[in-house]
Amino acid sequence: MFFEKKRTQQIKESVQEVLEETLHKQEQIQLEQQMGQHHQVCESIEKNQKMIRKLSDTIEDFLDTLQEDNDETKQFQQSLKESAEREQRLVGLIALYQEQMDLLEQWINTQADGNADSNEHSKEAIQAWRQQYNMLKGQVSAESRLCAIENIGVEGESVDYRLHEVLQAIEAEEKEQEGIVAKVHSSGMLYKGKVIKKARVTAYKKG
Repeated sequence: MFFEKKRTQQIKESVQEVLEETLHKQEQIQLEQQMGQHHQVCESIEKNQKMIRKLSDTIEDFLDTLQEDNDETKQFQQSLKESAEREQRLVGLIALYQEQMDLLEQWINTQADGNADSNEHSKEAIQAWRQQYNMLKGQVSAESRLCAIENIGVEGESVDYRLHEVLQAIEAEEKEQEGIVAKVHSSGMLYKGKVIKKARVTAYKKG
């Protein structure tokens, strides 16, 4: 009886040892798993932090580039504005030159008409003036076309109030003359299809 109790006690102790060892191993396994998971979480956090820092640097670089682009765009727009203003001033200056040339042409014609009966020397002088003027006018016309500038206002064309400023209206001798430009006092100007200055004309009245 004594031996049976002792054996039973031994068996209980052995079972308890096995259970304790098994529990200990399970705790170690769980601890290792937790440590592994903790390591993975730490690695994941570190990777995310690196990605965030990299993304932050990228965004900062992008914002710097965007600011530089905005500054360059503003400078370019300002340059375009200044160029357009200079262009308008130059076109206005050319219009003034054209008006002076029209006045010069009228003066030459007046001198020629007034000296019809004068001496040969005066006629030669007027003819020289006319030749020089025609040469200059041809050069200006050629250069103007290259600059997209077009002179408007020709005797015999129909009146177009978008292009002509009628200073005087006279009676037409024939029906076909009605609404026609009779005389051009000063030429007009188109620049890139836009009216810069209307031609000043005398036109025949419409019936």
